[in-house]
Amino acid sequence: MGKLNSSITTKSISFIITATSVLIVLTLTFLFVISTFNNFRGGINEAVRTQTMELSTQIVYNYENYIQSIINTSVVIQADISDVRLPEDWDNISVFFSDILHLNNDILRIAVYDYDTRRCLASSEVNEVGNVLSRGTRWFYEAVENPTVHVFSGPYSTQGNGVYRVNVSRRVRLQNDSVVVLIIEISFQRFVELVMKSNLGEGGHITIIDQNYQIIYTSASNDTVAAEGIKIVQELVLGTENAAVDGYNMIVNVDTLSNTKWRISVFINVDKLAEIEQGFLRSTIMVLLVVLLAGILIFIWLGRTITKPIKRLELAMLKVEKSDYFRMEEVNASAFKEVNALIQRFNKMMFKISELMGRVVSEQEAQRKSELKALQNQINPHFLYNTLESIVWVIEKEKNMEASQMVSALARLFRFGITTDNETVPLRNEIEHVRNYLNIQNFRYSDSFDYEFDIDEEALDVLTMKLILQPIVENCLYHGIKNNIDRGFIKISAKIEDGYLILSVADNGYGIRKETIDELYASFANTFVDSSVGLKNVYQRIMIYYSGDADVIIKSELDEGTTVIIKEPVRYYEDNNNEA
Repeated sequence: MGKLNSSITTKSISFIITATSVLIVLTLTFLFVISTFNNFRGGINEAVRTQTMELSTQIVYNYENYIQSIINTSVVIQADISDVRLPEDWDNISVFFSDILHLNNDILRIAVYDYDTRRCLASSEVNEVGNVLSRGTRWFYEAVENPTVHVFSGPYSTQGNGVYRVNVSRRVRLQNDSVVVLIIEISFQRFVELVMKSNLGEGGHITIIDQNYQIIYTSASNDTVAAEGIKIVQELVLGTENAAVDGYNMIVNVDTLSNTKWRISVFINVDKLAEIEQGFLRSTIMVLLVVLLAGILIFIWLGRTITKPIKRLELAMLKVEKSDYFRMEEVNASAFKEVNALIQRFNKMMFKISELMGRVVSEQEAQRKSELKALQNQINPHFLYNTLESIVWVIEKEKNMEASQMVSALARLFRFGITTDNETVPLRNEIEHVRNYLNIQNFRYSDSFDYEFDIDEEALDVLTMKLILQPIVENCLYHGIKNNIDRGFIKISAKIEDGYLILSVADNGYGIRKETIDELYASFANTFVDSSVGLKNVYQRIMIYYSGDADVIIKSELDEGTTVIIKEPVRYYEDNNNEA
């Protein structure tokens, strides 16, 4: 009982009302659908099976009628040639054969061959008379070996013209006791047309096989489906059964074709017919779902009427909870007395928190500016130390002119750093600062590296963080190409893309391992101000200044180089006057 009460207290009033009502309706609906569907299913299954059996029987009947018509023609021919007594009479028989071809388009050729000599005695093709069959002609010897039946050959194509034929041959004994073999060539197209006239459903097909289960003809979509059907026929032999073929639910009927050694297997797709059953089930379910949905909507409306004020209060609290920054959420709703008191207390609490947060925001803004200034000031002493070290090295080499030029360049650098307290400068000023820095380093390293600027004209007046490129260029020199065997190369680029200023510094140094890059990214997360310079310094400065709407991306391939990309929102210098 305790567990039940605990479960109920975790559910809303609206949910309990709706769930209970839906459970009752679903139970009654389920019982109704099951009883109705079972009765309907029994009747539809019987109707489907009867219909498919009648269709299969009709198909077999059509084939047998066609075969019987050919046999009837053969019987007529046999009666006429049995009266032949003189060799000259075969000429009249050839004419008779030609007349038959004109009357029956399905017959392509008729001929009679002497059993002993295999010489053509008469033919619908006059130029064939007198020709002798080659030994091993299959239809000839099959007719001789089966004197009591008509022998039907498998379909074949002559001269590769795509016209398929079937030979119907029969051994005939004449009145003078001589033996001849009659052959009637018929078009196989009629067999195909009979298939086309049959509505077997999607995937349904007809396969005709011989006594060795070799396919004579199949309308299956591909050889795999045909082979699958043959396996079913081998198991069934004769009769009817349900089977799955190529993913379809089929009724398979296997029967013999009279007067031949062939069997015909008809595969009828009953999925379409079974859709009647599914349609009934769908329509029944749809009606019940509409009723159920209407009931659910009514119950939901009833539950929400009761719980809506409480829900609005909950949503207001949730917005405050999920927001990264405090947002004032005041709830205005009419409700029962107890709920109204709760809402008023919540609104008073929001006003109090808003007042306190205002104080915190002011204090944090002052702290943010202090941290940004501290990070920026880390650049100057670090850079000054390295530059003075370079000048000392040049003086020791007694290169006084170069030392003088380096001091002048250093003066320009410091004038850029101390003449303004602004946190941002136009990009053209930052580029000039980097150019002076690279000139100083070229003096020190005896012009051992090259550099290139690729700056879009439209980006020159965009404001960027002050002293943001020089620390990265310094990293390229000291960590990327300082000890490189090949001549070093640094490329500084800038462009505007999708509302952001994209700055990149690329070198051809040794590259950085992925593990090291991951460590650098991990160090970025440490937001405490320390003595670090370079990438971390740049990252912290832009994240503080742009309130997180910026990024530093590191791309590197070992032995190919490293590219550092800085992404800042586009902000233009208002009066377009360059600072000194």
